[in-house]
Amino acid sequence: MMRTLLLLIPALVLSAQTAPVHKAAATSPAPMTNFKISGNANAAVEIDAYTDYECPHCARFFAEFMPQFSADYIKTGKVKFVHRDFPITQIHPHAQLGARFANAAGELGFYDIVVNQIFKTQDAWSLYGKNTGDIDASVAQVLPPGAMQKVRELVKTDPRLDESVKTDVDMAMNVDHINSTPTIVVVSNGKREPISTIMQMPYSIFKQYLDQKLAGK
Repeated sequence: MMRTLLLLIPALVLSAQTAPVHKAAATSPAPMTNFKISGNANAAVEIDAYTDYECPHCARFFAEFMPQFSADYIKTGKVKFVHRDFPITQIHPHAQLGARFANAAGELGFYDIVVNQIFKTQDAWSLYGKNTGDIDASVAQVLPPGAMQKVRELVKTDPRLDESVKTDVDMAMNVDHINSTPTIVVVSNGKREPISTIMQMPYSIFKQYLDQKLAGK
């Protein structure tokens, strides 16, 4: 997995049939809801996390980093958290489909549970496991049958799912200039600071760095 260092944090991180002939106005689907955002929308510090559903390091990120981070900063309202999709499709053939399932579930209010389930079951479907690509079977384990059917319909037909991913990928490449996952971006005082080494960093060091940001330092 690529591990490009994109940020040097001072002093060891401290210092993505033709239209009807009659003239009925065409209506575009409503934009997707903001299920990727959690925590305090008005917080002074925003944390964006770029992940790829087929990336083993991202699975570790959600299993090992996110529970403590969520307890310390998201659930307490200290930060605004944005989960962004960055499927590296050149090496991960099922990553885009994973994002489609997660975002379809998000439209129905099941985003977090499906995100965690897709990462948790990587070995069952990913290139590095059984390589079946059967993300549907994994998601069906945690959703009620009716909701699962609606998710399947959205995955097959809703163009907004790919548009949402493209928005995140464009931001990753053109704004934050990242090329590896997981990468988090700390946004404060008008600056965006990517950290591509988050899983190589002790949580205590990151916490000290983030607490300084929250204190305005």
